[in-house]
Amino acid sequence: MLDGVAGYRLTLQGSTPPMLTHLHALGRYLKRQGVTGIFVDETAEITGSFNATQDNISYLADSIVFLRHIELRGELRKAIGVLKKRTGDYERTLREFEITPDGLRVGEPLTKLRGVLTGTPETLE
Repeated sequence: MLDGVAGYRLTLQGSTPPMLTHLHALGRYLKRQGVTGIFVDETAEITGSFNATQDNISYLADSIVFLRHIELRGELRKAIGVLKKRTGDYERTLREFEITPDGLRVGEPLTKLRGVLTGTPETLE
């Protein structure tokens, strides 16, 4: 697990070849070894425009799972979703995501909201 890509970028600052080439090679190496690589890339904005990655590295991924902060009824909450899965079908709904004292909890689909990816969803009721 590489948590996060920004720190990896800092360690390679000024290197030749550039960071994306290194990251691509690392991902291919792990895949050849039968290892699942998890690359965490945080984005600069908490809400607003949605970017899957900060450094446009989504082409390297077989799957992209994202967490998004949302403001809902005056509370800061989190949504989780799958943006991409290279092979096969996947869950297409956005769901609320919580980190609790008992672990992770993924809730029911956020079907009564529109605009979740903007960070400020509207209720459809």
